[in-house]
Amino acid sequence: MKKLYLVTAVAAAALAVSGCGSKEGKLDKGQVVASVDGDEITIFELNAEVQATQVPQGTDRKLAEQMALQRIIERKILAKYAREQKLDKTPVFLIQQRRADELILTTLLRDKIAGGIAQPTDAEIAQYEAAHPDRFAQRKIYSIEQIVFPPPGSAAKFKEFAPLKTLDQLAAKLTADGVQFRRAPTQLDTAALPPEIAAKIAALPAQELFILPTQQGVTANVITGTTIQPLAGDQARELALNTLRTERFSKAADAQLNDRLKKARESVKYQPGYSPPPQLQGGAAAAPAAAPAPAPNAAQ
Repeated sequence: MKKLYLVTAVAAAALAVSGCGSKEGKLDKGQVVASVDGDEITIFELNAEVQATQVPQGTDRKLAEQMALQRIIERKILAKYAREQKLDKTPVFLIQQRRADELILTTLLRDKIAGGIAQPTDAEIAQYEAAHPDRFAQRKIYSIEQIVFPPPGSAAKFKEFAPLKTLDQLAAKLTADGVQFRRAPTQLDTAALPPEIAAKIAALPAQELFILPTQQGVTANVITGTTIQPLAGDQARELALNTLRTERFSKAADAQLNDRLKKARESVKYQPGYSPPPQLQGGAAAAPAAAPAPAPNAAQ
């Protein structure tokens, strides 16, 4: 069984929470949109709330702002009540506050790095499309018979799948091991795959079993059909643009952070039993990766 790995990075989200009570105060119309017991809510805080919310397309901007403002007000009221009960002094709050601060700072660092990246030109976008036909002119939609199951607990356990040649054999083994799994037909879009993974899948013999890790778990797949659906126009341009941005961000993050991370990790001291396993000795990614743009109509 040939083992392939699809690695996608995911972008991090962060939020900040503050609070007070409930009484209208004097407003500065230039910056402040409301106040809660003297705690002012600025237009910047309101804009951040709107941006953090997935507002349906076509929603009136003013309505979205009004709804967002009510969420902020309610949050401040409830946060003040929580503070009155001294919940902000508990270990749970302090741990989560530290985690939130770190996520925010990491996101800001990512955004700073991304802000210094040169934007791809039209010529570079066109060149990328031409160099990756599997994602554009020859984009394929694979019909897949798939089994989704939890990742094995060890590399040795994973190797037990190597002799298996069919999904029926895999299903029988998972059942014998007491592992829950889901089996169903699905689709795989080559526009959603890294080019090197798409090339490996295209080179597989017919009915070859291959494995891809996903956010839902490990997937074992067999291709049952293939159709060509070219990606062109604005959809192709958007995918190429976002892919180039992601690649440039990764290179910039590596250049700026890898050495610093390597030196800092050398000073880390672990208690017995908490050091990383051999495959993670080099550490995680150098920086929070910019999330690749989803391919248009990509199968999940």
